[in-house]
Amino acid sequence: MPVFPPSGILRSWLLRLLAGAALGLLLFAGESWLLLRSGVVGMGIPVDGPYAALMAAVRPVVPGLLLRVASVYAVAGAVLAAAATLLARASGRGGALVTLGQGLVLFALLAWDRAIARPALFDDLPALRPLLAWLVDHGEPWHPRAIAVAWLVGHAAVWVWRTRCWRRALWLGAVAAGLAAVLVVGQGTAGRGGQAHPLVVVIGIDAFRPDRLKSQGGSGVVAPNVERLLEDATLFTHAYTPIAQTEPAWRSLLTARWPHATGVRYSLTSDSRMQLQRTFAESFAQAGWRTVFATDCSRFHAEGPASGFETRLQPPRGAVNFLLEKLRYRALGFFADHALGAAWVPEFIDNRALAGIHDPMGYSRRLASRLVDEASQGPTLFAFHATAAHFPGDPVHPFYRRFVSPSEPLERRLRMHFAPVSPGAKGGWHRAGAEALYDELIAQADAQVGTLLDALRRAGRYDDALIVLLSDHGESFHADREDLAGATPVHGARLSEEENRILLAVKPPRGRGTMPASVDALVRLVDVGPTLLELSGLPRLPDDVDGVSLAPLLRGEPLAPLALYAETGFTHVLPEVFDPGHWPGAPRAFDAYRIRPDGVVEMGPEAHEGILQEKDVGAFDGKRWWVDRPRADGRVLRSCTGDCEGPDALALETWLDGVQGRTERGGWRKVAGHVDDSGSPQSPGTLRPPEQLLRLRPGQPSGAAHPQPRGG
Repeated sequence: MPVFPPSGILRSWLLRLLAGAALGLLLFAGESWLLLRSGVVGMGIPVDGPYAALMAAVRPVVPGLLLRVASVYAVAGAVLAAAATLLARASGRGGALVTLGQGLVLFALLAWDRAIARPALFDDLPALRPLLAWLVDHGEPWHPRAIAVAWLVGHAAVWVWRTRCWRRALWLGAVAAGLAAVLVVGQGTAGRGGQAHPLVVVIGIDAFRPDRLKSQGGSGVVAPNVERLLEDATLFTHAYTPIAQTEPAWRSLLTARWPHATGVRYSLTSDSRMQLQRTFAESFAQAGWRTVFATDCSRFHAEGPASGFETRLQPPRGAVNFLLEKLRYRALGFFADHALGAAWVPEFIDNRALAGIHDPMGYSRRLASRLVDEASQGPTLFAFHATAAHFPGDPVHPFYRRFVSPSEPLERRLRMHFAPVSPGAKGGWHRAGAEALYDELIAQADAQVGTLLDALRRAGRYDDALIVLLSDHGESFHADREDLAGATPVHGARLSEEENRILLAVKPPRGRGTMPASVDALVRLVDVGPTLLELSGLPRLPDDVDGVSLAPLLRGEPLAPLALYAETGFTHVLPEVFDPGHWPGAPRAFDAYRIRPDGVVEMGPEAHEGILQEKDVGAFDGKRWWVDRPRADGRVLRSCTGDCEGPDALALETWLDGVQGRTERGGWRKVAGHVDDSGSPQSPGTLRPPEQLLRLRPGQPSGAAHPQPRGG
């Protein structure tokens, strides 16, 4: 006849679990109080205008979001209470105070581990800074784990000694070892076997400058996984983006069109201004392929239905995401940084915007598993946008020890710090330090890429996959301006080698083979889509696209020389900082944006018109730049740098005139479901009338320019 445990034991366990859950909720309440007290969640700010729209957009979702966060704290508290109870009873002292002490030890070990792994989780707590600084310099992940193992082994030894259960202990140890072996073997063989469906993988590393590659003059230690891929790929050494900002660059990538033809010309472009054009992802989807887009940051780049991707894995778009940056429930960073937590509160755990809470390496492992799973179910196009080099820019272990000097202030080592860029204002740092932090973040993104590629190798899918590795833009550290040395880096502010030159490499199925290791011809981001479609044997995009297939270059065949159209984006830097006398630009305050009823943040109509008038536009053929810059007096200055004489220079200038006027007026179409309340007509196409053109020839003083006829 079975003997049931006494009801008193069940009651004791239940009370302790409830007490642990209550302590977890108490921690949640404490963190909530600190957030409200500091005012970071919007308390005490004006609630009129855009702020009223912001609060109205987030108010409906906040209660449910906070309820899920609170449930994480409650469950974590109960789990810690259960573990503490087991440890207390194993030691033979199961009192409430002993159990509480055991729980605090476990909590401290967990916090210790996370402080080493992701120190930005605690860098805004002044009381912990001395301890955090020591951990950043000297802490290793094995330190807290070794203490934890010793702690557990000690309690197990005491329990065995007390109960004399030697055989049971050995049996439990064997079972645990067996389970661990099964898990390891299972992870190593996941995804093997089955039919090898066609697979195309597009990986974009945000802000990757190709001069970090060994073959392009770099050290070769910043991105070892990229370097390894290049052994099997063709590298395009002169690849350029038409606009050095993520959202418009990706739209040009997807549609194979210049920004002024897509309608997306800066971050947070209104959907109503987007041209609904066919994307290469849509072509793959219509051919029966699975199409997936993933990113861990959607504040300034989120893909919607118009992208053509049927599955889009990204943090919530709009006002809610900007609010999440302020909800620093830091205990989520060590209670929920795993697959279960990511499934329950993905807005926090899979969100790059949350410094310290987001675990980039755990995220990449989960994404790699998703990639292998998608590839096993049918022909798959999988695109991933890695955003480690973007704000908040918090490198995790071991990357925060790679390049930034240990003598730098702690706050500079652990995350990016924004400061307005103005002459003489260096942001409190120096260029070498800013570039070193950038290299650490690029190394972190490279490790994420390596996780995906290693998963493909383990699954036996790397060799037969078509893989394209690219960056959407570069990054400028103001190398030509000593007065800006160390100021906040920027991209999209100028047309330049630093900002517009990108990484582009193609690994075909079964490796490079006889294909060239590198191609020196000028190519563009808009050429990627046509290339993927041709290499995959799918129908081309419409004939009027601006991109062309690079397949002939990959085969070692000639291709007619290409030219790049480029324009600046909209950044935090006023254009006159780099170009005195430039048109003063668009508004940069919060009221430049508007918040739709569905919570999506967009650029307002007044700012939109200002941004278009502020833009520099130009053409580049590898030897010369022709650039039009709007002046404060309403005219436009055209200048040339490089080899500016002869028929080739004239041909490029004529091409620039032609490409700017390609977009037909009145061709704007809304994205389905968008509520357009702008009430103002749009004016695509050229904004610079020919009669306002000034020309600056090489050697001519940059002061007073003189009008000249076009082509003269």
